[in-house]
Amino acid sequence: MTQDASPPSRRRILATGGIGAVAALAAAGAPRTALAANEPLIDTSYADFVLPKGSCDDSLTRIQSSGKMVVVTSNDWPYSFFDTKTNEWSGLDADIIRFCAKMLKIPNLDVQTVTFDGMVPGLLSKRFDMIGDSIHYTKARAKIVDFSFPTYYYAEALSVKKGNPLNLHQLTDCKGHTIGTLLGTNYAEWLQSVPGVNFQGYKDWAQMLPELAVGRLDGVLYDMPVVAMSLKDHPEWPVEIVEDYQPRTFKNPNGYSRYIFRQEDAQLRSAFSAATEWMEYNMEMSKILSKWGLTGYNN
Repeated sequence: MTQDASPPSRRRILATGGIGAVAALAAAGAPRTALAANEPLIDTSYADFVLPKGSCDDSLTRIQSSGKMVVVTSNDWPYSFFDTKTNEWSGLDADIIRFCAKMLKIPNLDVQTVTFDGMVPGLLSKRFDMIGDSIHYTKARAKIVDFSFPTYYYAEALSVKKGNPLNLHQLTDCKGHTIGTLLGTNYAEWLQSVPGVNFQGYKDWAQMLPELAVGRLDGVLYDMPVVAMSLKDHPEWPVEIVEDYQPRTFKNPNGYSRYIFRQEDAQLRSAFSAATEWMEYNMEMSKILSKWGLTGYNN
């Protein structure tokens, strides 16, 4: 992303540690980003819930005034999807975001779907206010968007034909074999960086395991919860998870699922982070995780 020649924003000054530069700009009468005209509202029924002070934009108050926030998902079961029976937005992330929206007095959520690799471009073009799907930090994403407070953890799984006839245990074993995953994910980046792997990208995760089952793929690298629940629902598929695969998604903040916001929407992002952190502290997050089959290890 290119930068224009205008005076540096508050975000860029603080990122470079230029506190003295802030004072110098103020003394010189340089333009500054205006603070929000009104403080954002919160639901005070949540004991001791507060928002960070000093937000430098009005992204949350603007949404509160409009009465609607536009959320994008890739229709990503079991995280953030539309139930085929009820046509209702459902899933782990749907429950978390609804809880946060109530805390932040956002009355309506307009949920739209695109392919996974279309979510970040749609956010940057201002079609959506936030990415409300399971998504992880990458260095490439961090250059153009901001991440919320970590929500929950899970690792990836390597799936193969039953009996593992090709002896695929780690990504380095996949040289000369065709491995599939979802386009736009960190898994896609990893597979394409392994020499000799025949990478096959998909726009719809639901296609991958059936393709493996019929022999069009030699392996699939994807989210452990999705793979485990899919295989539970389809015991007829001759597919198994490689038990001794060592995940590259480590249990630290970098490996946790998050939500994504535009970099200029600091007020909205910090408010969502405050809400999810309150949920963690008050065990509301663990209640939602348990509902969707995850455990305390995922919190």
